[in-house]
Parts: sequence; structure tokens; C-alpha cells
Amino acid sequence: MAKKTIVHIAQSAGGVAEYLYMFLKNFKDDNYEHIMVISQDYKGQLDRFKPYTSNIYIVPMVREVELKNDIKAILKVRKILKQIKPDIVYLHSSKAGAIGRIALAFNFKTKILYNAHGWYFNAQISDKKRKIFALIEKILAIKTDKIINISKSEYESALKYKIAPKKKMCIIENGIDFTKFENNDKYREETRKKYHIENNEIVIGVVGRLTEQKDPMTMIKAFELVYKENKNTRLMYVGSGELEKNVKQYAKEKNILDKIIITGWVNNVEQYIPAFDIAVLPSKWEGFGLVLIEYMACDKPIIATNVGGIKDIIENEVNGILIPKESPEKLKYAIEKILKRETKYSIIGERYKLIMKKYDIRTVVNNHKTIIERMG
Repeated sequence: MAKKTIVHIAQSAGGVAEYLYMFLKNFKDDNYEHIMVISQDYKGQLDRFKPYTSNIYIVPMVREVELKNDIKAILKVRKILKQIKPDIVYLHSSKAGAIGRIALAFNFKTKILYNAHGWYFNAQISDKKRKIFALIEKILAIKTDKIINISKSEYESALKYKIAPKKKMCIIENGIDFTKFENNDKYREETRKKYHIENNEIVIGVVGRLTEQKDPMTMIKAFELVYKENKNTRLMYVGSGELEKNVKQYAKEKNILDKIIITGWVNNVEQYIPAFDIAVLPSKWEGFGLVLIEYMACDKPIIATNVGGIKDIIENEVNGILIPKESPEKLKYAIEKILKRETKYSIIGERYKLIMKKYDIRTVVNNHKTIIERMG
């Protein structure tokens, strides 16, 4: 029997890239071959995808709406898909979702699977933009066979904005590959030594892009407040992004630049999280918050904002501390609660283990396989 071809189209790197890597690595089914059509943002990561794909195409794509570039991307993707003739196209994130479905506008054979990885209309945008993006998703949903929501909150948002009928949508929550977190305590000393962190210093850590969504400015402002009263603290950002300059400038103005570490983009967060003493996710909006599961896998106390899919994972004072978004003072207070051991929740043990069972990448892949088989 001939293999079925699944083409994955993605513009956004970051969390989507990690999701795709874990998905492809764990798919393990000889009845399917996988091909990637990805943006220039993936160029530094091609080698790790090659063992799990039969071909990779680079198509210039940008997150912002740029009509001229978007038309070029649509035409190029259309040409590639006509050449491949895939059985299924799996679209990852909003921009790739739009480009892919427009490119397939007159193709009625290929099945389309779409995962927004967090609805953009849930972002911190004006009501006018929110309505426009929701309308675009609603129109494009007509040309979609199945829409995957990465959390219960995302699914409820899709229903609220009437993106598609219930029968066209489902929930497959994100997951991670827990095997790479096994016996990773050894990396604590190694990473702390690499960045000259003393044994008595407490590291407040964040894994994520330094972008508006992840709100690094609230984090650096909260850290400034914490540092005033706790001189043995350091802030570590595992990631990079367009707001890195802003964060460094603020830190320089407040004379705490030597107390922050920004590692840049890494593919091995399991070697960095062990160096943390407190793990934070200060997002303004979040479809799921996959890094929270990675924090749990490393047994770190967690502070996160009470937004989007985060609420589906973290229960306040049970397996983490939830705070309002964009509140440096509340974040400072939560950090100090953990520093002073004033929080009631048990950070390590059965609560984490029960949650982690639910978010195994193998479960994610198996749920996808069920849908893909039904799509024919």
C-alpha cells in the first residue's frame, strides 16, 4: 500500500517548532510520510527535522499582514502543493493557516487539518481587530475538514465566536516528550556554572520568546522590585525576541543589568530549567502554555498569569500560583511568597505527576492518528 503524504505548513517558530519536532519524532507510522513547508525562521533548526521528514521546503512567510509578501507566499505554497499532491495538509498557526487554505482554495481532494496553536483573536488587540480576525477564521473554516483546539479555553473561544460547527472541531491538548527530562538534575550545576551563578543565588526563570505576548517587561519590572529586598536573586530568560533590547535597556537604567541572563534561543530547555528555583510564565494571552508542563517535569514551583489555556493547567495554590496579567506588583508578591515559603500548595509530588500523565506527547500523537485515519 502506498504511503499517505502529510504536508505540515508553519510560519511561526518558537513553541510551534518545538510542538512539530516532538510530533514528528513520535509519530512513528510507516503508512505515512511527512513533508514540511516552513518559513525562514526555521533555517537554524532544519537538521533536527530531517530524520523525520522526506523533504523540507523553505517559503518566506512573515507573521504580520504584508499583502505583497503574502501573495508571493500563497503562490509558492500553491505550486509546491500541486507538485506534491498530498493526502492531508496540516496547518500550524494562524498565518500558515491562512496561506495554506487560500493556496488550496480550488483543491477539493486534499484534506485540511488546522491548528491555530492559540487563536489570534484572543490576543491583546482592539475589538475591531478581534472581530476582523474572528471573521477571517470563520470564512477560512469553511475550507477546513477538522480544526484542533489546544485547550478547553481555546475550544470555548471558537464556539463563542462561531468559528465552525462543533462537529468540525475537537480538543487535543498539547504534550511534551517526558523522556528528555529524565535524570536531568545533573544539568542544574552545569548550567549555573556556565552562567556564573553562585550556589546561594536564587534564579527566577522564564522560558519563552521576548515578545509582547510573553510580556517580558512585566517580568523585568517585577524582578527589579524583588531584587531591592532580595539581593541574592537573578533573572534568567531562556529565549530571545524583539523586546530583548527593551528589557536590557530597562535593566541598565535600574542598575540590574548584571543580574539578568538572556540565553538566546535554545533547543534543549530541559538542560536550562533545572537551574531555576522559581519558574514563571507572565503571558498576556496564551492558548495553552506548554512550558508549564516542562516546569512541572523539572519539579519547579510555578507562577503564571490567569489567562487563556493556563487556567486549564494551573489551579491557584494547588499546583501553582495564578496572578493577573501585566501586574509587576502581584508577580513580585507571588515570588516573595515562594521565597518566604508562605504558599500553601505542594510544589512537588502527586499533583504534578497526575497532570503530567495527561500531557504526554504520545497521547497527543495517538489522538491525531485517530483523526487522520477518519479523514481518510
